[in-house]
Amino acid sequence: MRIDTVEKIKDLARGAVLLGTGGGGDPYVGQLLLQQEVREGRYPHVIEASELDDDALVVCVAGIGAPTVLVEHLQGRDVCKHLLDTMESHLGRKVDAIVPAEVGGLNSIIPLALSAQVGLPVVDADGMGRAFPHLEMVTYSVYGCRTCPMVLANEFGDTVIVDSTTTDRKAEDIARVVCGQLGAMIYGMLYPMSGADVKSKAILGSLSYSLEIGRGIRLARTEYDDPFDGLLNILHQPDIDRHARVLFDGKIVNIKRETKDGWHFGHVEMCGLTDSSQTFEIELQNEYLVARQNGRMVCIVPDLIATLDRETAEPLTGEALKYGQRLKVVGLAANPMMRRDECLNVFGPKAFGIDNGFIPLEDLQIDD
Repeated sequence: MRIDTVEKIKDLARGAVLLGTGGGGDPYVGQLLLQQEVREGRYPHVIEASELDDDALVVCVAGIGAPTVLVEHLQGRDVCKHLLDTMESHLGRKVDAIVPAEVGGLNSIIPLALSAQVGLPVVDADGMGRAFPHLEMVTYSVYGCRTCPMVLANEFGDTVIVDSTTTDRKAEDIARVVCGQLGAMIYGMLYPMSGADVKSKAILGSLSYSLEIGRGIRLARTEYDDPFDGLLNILHQPDIDRHARVLFDGKIVNIKRETKDGWHFGHVEMCGLTDSSQTFEIELQNEYLVARQNGRMVCIVPDLIATLDRETAEPLTGEALKYGQRLKVVGLAANPMMRRDECLNVFGPKAFGIDNGFIPLEDLQIDD
């Protein structure tokens, strides 16, 4: 996969916002960085996991913090290169490739911008096939890779190295404290692992799927009377374990937000366009966690919830939602690996304090 035009960058970012389930950070800042590299003739190099040597050193790079403050902490061009240099110095060896921690908004674009800047390949994969608010909520951690050593830095260059922790959840707790002290938005390089680990423990094809979705939305705007028809042709393919449906079509009537401890918490309330008695609610912690229609659950983590402009099918992040917006909410099945019991123990509903157990999207009913 080659990302060599501004149009491809925008397509990939659009798809990544949809898969980011409201989180992952607004991709605009990352887009600007990547577009500048491309305009100057430097392109990200995307490879498949199968192209990695088993003993290759692969690291994740990601933004960490509350998406609501991202516009107050614009990412400098050299922040991630500084992370890379610090990680290589700490480990005493060169990094061979980069892999996204998550696919979603900014955190899909950051690895590509770093790849174009320094010439390292980016693996077409990630650790969840969506976005999640905790560092340990990745398949890398579930299947035995460790978060640390981890390097954290803000846009001013304040840097913290966490050499080791007893658990990946403890690494998350430490990173969240550092994040709060450094402005609620930082950048991290973490999960140093082998090429063999990536091949067996990552969600494969995440970046190419983002590009497919984003390009599909753009083309559907001209090829279909309703762009959601074209979008669902991509998202809903049961023969390859892709399940998707429109959960609700309505407008936002209330939003409650709070930025606390480096997270964006929120509650979104919607009603039907023609029947205001039809209600819909979404709870979020950086990402959308659970959706309820008329009080009944219709989608829950780790399955994905996406909010899109009802006319253009443009995906919107949680911090971009506003009173009065008219949206369609789409539910998507998570990657089958994410639905395994060992994964649900780490990022299923109970991990977020939700009483409901996990029920697959395709087994839940929605009101017509």
